[in-house]
Amino acid sequence: MKDFLTRLMLVPVRLLGQLPPQLARALVRPVGGLARLALPSRRRIAERNIELCFPGLAQREQKRIVRDHFRFLAEMLADSAMAWCRPGRLDERFGNVRGLEHVQAVVDEGQGVLLLTGHSPSLEMGGRLVGERQPAWGVYRPQRNRVLEEFQNAGRRRYATGMFSRDELRGMVRHLRAGGVLWYAPDQDFGPQRSLFVPFFNQPAATATGIVGLARMGRARVLPMYPLRDRKTGRVEVIIEPPLENFANGDDASDLARYNAFLESCIRQDPAQYFWVHRRFKSTPPGQPDRYSKKHLSRKRRARQKKKQ
Repeated sequence: MKDFLTRLMLVPVRLLGQLPPQLARALVRPVGGLARLALPSRRRIAERNIELCFPGLAQREQKRIVRDHFRFLAEMLADSAMAWCRPGRLDERFGNVRGLEHVQAVVDEGQGVLLLTGHSPSLEMGGRLVGERQPAWGVYRPQRNRVLEEFQNAGRRRYATGMFSRDELRGMVRHLRAGGVLWYAPDQDFGPQRSLFVPFFNQPAATATGIVGLARMGRARVLPMYPLRDRKTGRVEVIIEPPLENFANGDDASDLARYNAFLESCIRQDPAQYFWVHRRFKSTPPGQPDRYSKKHLSRKRRARQKKKQ
């Protein structure tokens, strides 16, 4: 029954993916406002993240970013549907890729390429735009729902040569050593045991050391990549930077800080276009308080209520 219901729910997703991009996004846009009201815990996480990362912004501007962020999350449904379900090659309405020459130069040298990106609402669309221009594999997190995982991976195979589960380290290393291209979004908090605390928006953020290990074992060059959507045209531009020099050569903290600095520079261009509903700062250095404590969130709500009175 669960599989049947999942397949039934995916029918409108498949239909959504066939529509013109502006229409598809417009149809799902109202979901953003509903989700902001219906998911208060996620809204509070987003609010806290914005407060931590942009402390100099007025509260009104912080709230605007959160509101716009939920709109982008809703539109992400349309972008993912188009990326996974639309047949043929995407035309110029969808976007373009800037910096592919950096990838080609490394590939021509016979070396593997690790494209490090982050969780933008346009990640799936960006992945397809890159995959249609450069053969590459992706990394995914397995889903609990078998049908949803099959649907997701089948959609990604429209543009990715193949997919690795994030636990398939040996396969990823072999792929990179053979001169392959791999795109990976590891900008999540995997816990202090697997991370180093390095700056992200001036906050100590647990950043996965596996990034450096993968590059080192795969003997790969690391190229930062990030997709951003133009608010006026709706087109997604994927930015690929030149290789990070001397990456994975011994100073892991410095390497991870450079990765975070790249993400931060892209996010600052349009702060609403990042996955703020994730608790990016849930791990804390020894002796520091929980940055998502109920006490703090309650204090913030009381301050808002007092301001309204």
